[in-house]
Amino acid sequence: MFQYDVKSTAIAAAQTDAAVFAGAARIKGMVVSVPSAGGTLTLKNGSGGTTAFSFVAPAAAGAVNISIPGDGIRCGDGIYATTPANMTVTVFYG
Repeated sequence: MFQYDVKSTAIAAAQTDAAVFAGAARIKGMVVSVPSAGGTLTLKNGSGGTTAFSFVAPAAAGAVNISIPGDGIRCGDGIYATTPANMTVTVFYG
């Protein structure tokens, strides 16, 4: 079993490849603030890298809590987020 500190980073709306954490880490979960228009949140392994996680939010305003099972999703090249207009996310990683 892995033991590590869980940290968080908030990412503003309308960002492209914004750094959540620039080093190797595992995505543990997130809280997404969904705008009334919905949209797609993408977390990548590395800036401009491959998609590690994608969430298509419905067109209904609200907040969504997402937990990643097990040890999380490993991003060896850092975690980078792309958010649509009016959508924010706080990513938990370790």
